Amino acid sequence: ATLGAVLPALSAYRRSSREQSMVDGWRYRVVWRPVGEVAGGSLSGTWLVVVPASCAGDELVAGVVSGLGRHGVDVVSLVVDEGDLDVGVLGERLGRAVADVSELGGVLSLLALDEGPCSGYPVLSSGFALSLMLVRGLVEVGVEGLLWCVSRGAVSVGRSDRLAGVVQSQVWGLGRVVGLEQSAVWGGLVDLPEVLDERAVGRLVGVLSGGGGGEDQVAVRGSGVFVRRLTRSAASVADGTTWRVRGSVLVTGGTGALGARVARWVVGQGAEHLVLTSRRGVEAPGASELCEELEALGVGVTVVACDVSDREQLGAVLDAVPGEFPLRAVFHAAGVEQAVELAGMSLADAAGVVSGKAAGAGHLDALLGDRELDAFVVFSSIAGVWGSGGQAAYGAANAYLDALVEDRRARGLAGTA
Repeated sequence: ATLGAVLPALSAYRRSSREQSMVDGWRYRVVWRPVGEVAGGSLSGTWLVVVPASCAGDELVAGVVSGLGRHGVDVVSLVVDEGDLDVGVLGERLGRAVADVSELGGVLSLLALDEGPCSGYPVLSSGFALSLMLVRGLVEVGVEGLLWCVSRGAVSVGRSDRLAGVVQSQVWGLGRVVGLEQSAVWGGLVDLPEVLDERAVGRLVGVLSGGGGGEDQVAVRGSGVFVRRLTRSAASVADGTTWRVRGSVLVTGGTGALGARVARWVVGQGAEHLVLTSRRGVEAPGASELCEELEALGVGVTVVACDVSDREQLGAVLDAVPGEFPLRAVFHAAGVEQAVELAGMSLADAAGVVSGKAAGAGHLDALLGDRELDAFVVFSSIAGVWGSGGQAAYGAANAYLDALVEDRRARGLAGTA
């Protein structure tokens, strides 16, 4: 009788161990590895430096341009603004800028530095919008020379390195897809330090000249040059604590397939009140049935029509959370996926994808401020980690989500992607 009781338990343990081992094998994380000194490289030909008008007078821009000049590079600067958000217009300007250049060494874009909203599509940063049109313009005009996109503070190479340019991470998501779809024009992504001294300029030149060993995702820092890697990651060791869901839980995109699944799960975990948002609210397909199902389990449910890319609408939803059930957790599941190749992607296409995912998450972060939450969860994608063909805007939105969560955790706030 004793053996009969032990064998099934042992079998279940072995099965559980095999499953856990399999899951552990799926775990990876992004890390930044230092590489050998790359300074001292040389660049040939003339380099076209594309500068956003809003940052034309910035010290960093001046430092990059003058630094290239000190390393013997002939520089042609092209200052662009939102009047150039037409592929035909920008393409014509690109063609004129390099018409008299006998040897184009490369194109260096500083457009990511413009974090302000694009006036026509405010859910997009001007830097992202201009970068998208720059890629299309270079391809359509046939400008020869590899494109390198520069940011500052868009990535963090370690705990002591602050991620200060969360918005600029969208250009990193875009760049990974450019490397897949338009590899003939792609050079890479370079993130610069807060202070651009002579040593940092030398390292930038070394990366652009190929001294980075063909790497296309590089961070230049005061302590050296770092390259991005995806490495296996051991499962975290549980600390013996469990999270009990309590109070109100907000689920954006809460009537969709993913949101509904999350809603059912949090009810099972003890949520006392749910706030589910979607663009159509109770008019969304299946919303009424979902609400009835959840209420039958003994939880209060509020379904609200809300476009999470609209900050005022989202703010009103947060203000309406009942006082007896204060907001304790947020699950941001809103967003759409749209497959459009770069060659035919319009700003409207990009905005349609970025609006819910990235703009919605940004508004939630800003509106909630430093409010103490048990959880702030966003649903990201591997498209933001290594890119995916036809998913430039989706990759950009998810790269932003990852950066936002990293920034929240650095600020001591709840955050999981």
